[in-house]
Amino acid sequence: MILWKVIIVIHYKDYEKEVDKNKLLAKENKYLKLENSTANDEKIRAQKSEKRALKKAKKYKEERDYYKEKYEESQRELDRIRYKNEKHEQKEKNDSTNSGIPTAQTKIGQTKLVPNEREKSDKHIGGQKNHPKNSLESFKDEEVTEVVKHTMDKCPKCGSMNIVEIDKKIKDAFDYLLSLEKKRNEFIVYECQECHCTFHESIPNNLKEKNQYGNNVQATALSLMNVGNVPINKVKRIISGLTMNEINLSEGFIAKLQKRAFNKLSKFKKELYDYTIKLPIIHWDDTVIMINQKHACMRFYGNEIVAFYFAHEKKNKAGIDEDNILPMLSKETIVMHDHNKVNYNKDYDFINAECNQHLLRDLKKVSDNIPSRTWANKLRDLLKEYDHKRNELMKNNIDTFSAGEVNDFIMSVDSCILLGIEENRNDSSPYYAGKERTLINRLLDYRDNYIYWIFDFDLPFTNNVSERGLRGIKSKMKISGQFQNITNAEYYALIRSYIETCHRNGVNEHEALERLINDNPYSLEEILTIGKENAEKRA
Repeated sequence: MILWKVIIVIHYKDYEKEVDKNKLLAKENKYLKLENSTANDEKIRAQKSEKRALKKAKKYKEERDYYKEKYEESQRELDRIRYKNEKHEQKEKNDSTNSGIPTAQTKIGQTKLVPNEREKSDKHIGGQKNHPKNSLESFKDEEVTEVVKHTMDKCPKCGSMNIVEIDKKIKDAFDYLLSLEKKRNEFIVYECQECHCTFHESIPNNLKEKNQYGNNVQATALSLMNVGNVPINKVKRIISGLTMNEINLSEGFIAKLQKRAFNKLSKFKKELYDYTIKLPIIHWDDTVIMINQKHACMRFYGNEIVAFYFAHEKKNKAGIDEDNILPMLSKETIVMHDHNKVNYNKDYDFINAECNQHLLRDLKKVSDNIPSRTWANKLRDLLKEYDHKRNELMKNNIDTFSAGEVNDFIMSVDSCILLGIEENRNDSSPYYAGKERTLINRLLDYRDNYIYWIFDFDLPFTNNVSERGLRGIKSKMKISGQFQNITNAEYYALIRSYIETCHRNGVNEHEALERLINDNPYSLEEILTIGKENAEKRA
């Protein structure tokens, strides 16, 4: 019994230990649950905090992207405004010295600048000291056609009439009078007494009608239209005014007169074409004309002594091929032009030479719009310096540079182009930098064509022959406005070719037109012979 109690006591104590142990484990479990609950709460809070942070970050990013886009948009707008301002400033800097703007379009308030690459001197404008004065020579006594005596009958100071002649002052006046001529041509009709045939002298074409205007009247009308570029209605008024309203041409007659003159020049056109395609150096250029309110083209080929004009409805290669001058030139022919890229077409074999006057103008445009550029001024000064040197050599009958001078020139040109590439690469932000880069690329591609004149002294520095040849066409557009159709433009082009070639050789244009009216125009050989004789007289 005691043993059993002892065993019970022992088991009870073990039981108490297990209870205490369970209580301790329960307490530890409670603490662990509490810690776990706290950790979960912290994790939840951390997750919520992270979500809030992500939400704020997303919102901040959206706001940042929004304001960044607004900023970039405002920068683009500023760039556009800056571009427009620079473009406007660049246009304001354009004038006749650095672009093709004619001096007549100089804005009010601006100084009219005439393009001139000559260096200024200290000499004043006008006649120079010790220069021979140009004046009309006095007539010979036998040449005087009328003498007008201007007399006085009293002294202008005291009014006395007691005056005597002691000398005379002679003042000659060179003038001309227009007199109307009404000429009747009588062609006597004969009858042969043997065969009873009736006949008379052959009547020339200019007398085919019963009544017609004479050669002088027709030549004057043609001269006014094709030399003075006077519109048809003004030609009628001018001739009527000169003849005191005795001669009143109809506008229809004047228009037909232009067509008849064109038809009479077919042989001259063939002669001029054959001569032009054999020239060693040809200048050519074209300009925009208006035909029935549409842009068209007038083209010039020639040199200092011949001028050949063509009119086309479009300014393109098809028109050039239709003229059939450039396609017929040999590999030895040099063609001077204003960087007409069509000239470099593989269909043509000739040598291309670029106009340096246009290059000087483009270089000045760079320095005017981007003053920090030094390469443009250096190249410009270099070209002008060597052009001056060449002119001085030619005055002394020297027809070539030395090999050393040529090498120095080419190396200097290349140095300027390389400097231009560097300056443009380091600062490509200005508005005009893109056009500057285009010019540099052009110089890289066509350098040899621009400096061809350094090797051949027969080749001009500029294409001014073409520029001068087309200047009258521009004047016609300003005066007459436009041609009615392409046919009238072609009439004008051929008649202008005849008149201008005569003028360049010292042939009187009015006389040349009279001969044309009389079916006997000057041949090209006659014109060139007269020109050669005139050149020998001047020499």
